[in-house]
Amino acid sequence: MTLFGVLLMAAGASALNHFQERKTDRLMTRTADRPIPSGRMSPPLVFLVGLAWLVLGATILLIFTGWIVVLLGVFNAAWYNLVYTPLKKTSVYALFAGTITGVVPLFMGIAAAGGNMASHQAVYIGFFMLIWQIPHFLILLLKYGKEYEQAGLASITARLSIPRIIRIAYLWMVACCTATLFLPLFGLLHHSQTGYAILLISTLVFVFISFAVYKRNEIDQFRIPFILTNIMQAGFMVCLVLDSLI
Repeated sequence: MTLFGVLLMAAGASALNHFQERKTDRLMTRTADRPIPSGRMSPPLVFLVGLAWLVLGATILLIFTGWIVVLLGVFNAAWYNLVYTPLKKTSVYALFAGTITGVVPLFMGIAAAGGNMASHQAVYIGFFMLIWQIPHFLILLLKYGKEYEQAGLASITARLSIPRIIRIAYLWMVACCTATLFLPLFGLLHHSQTGYAILLISTLVFVFISFAVYKRNEIDQFRIPFILTNIMQAGFMVCLVLDSLI
């Protein structure tokens, strides 16, 4: 029920985002087929559906988890729709604001399970998830940056070249891998095999980045780095989950 409630609140925030960005969505190929720009749904209907999902999701979370989880969900939706979404039009640093939205669900899950959100383990995992999102968004912007510019949104591609942005993303990926080396210090690993698996993932990422930087003529190919950063994060999280379950 926690997952279902969070899903509904995320759907509601997403629908409200469609309502907010309906004008810019019409100007980008990536978003032109969304319900409002394509004409499948009217803006007022999308707005009402978004509110309905938010209320329903919050109600489910209140019944099955508690008011702390609901407050976190409301905060996250407000942050996404009232801070991050408007900021995308004016500042390339909006991507940092967007990382907050990706971290809050972790603490919603911890609170729902009766855990301590202020524990050093929870805070460090939140920090780890935050820094991973930076290279993910940077590389994603490389694919859609020109569309963002045409739609009047702030895009880092208007300020920096693609090779430079990828190098910055690589630095954040290195930081993410380095952060995993501190997981044992926070008592987050219970089996040595998990540590070896995480170390192997980090080593492979380091090797790839070193090779990519060395082969400068291929550094503008961002599809592989994007896949790598997602596989990297998924690998780390799977290792942590399995380490806790086994």
